[in-house]
Amino acid sequence: MEPQFSFTPETWDRLDLAGITVMSVLHVLYRSRAVRRHIGAVLQVAGQDQDGRWLAVASIEQENDTYQVVGARWLDDDEVNSVNKMLRGDL
Repeated sequence: MEPQFSFTPETWDRLDLAGITVMSVLHVLYRSRAVRRHIGAVLQVAGQDQDGRWLAVASIEQENDTYQVVGARWLDDDEVNSVNKMLRGDL
């Protein structure tokens, strides 16, 4: 089953303040080449949006494979290098 993601009004506000569109977040969440880290109920996903910009998205699992997005941020160059290494299997 593919995970489902939801947004709250607070999340929309946080994304807007960070200059991140919901489309960018959805692209990262549903794209195939991304680094996913699941720790307990928290899911972090790092990948490129539709414009090639690198983004990290944080969400909290509400029930099996259903997540509430709580925020996102742009990655800096060092983080992008680390994610690329993970995608290549070098880390």
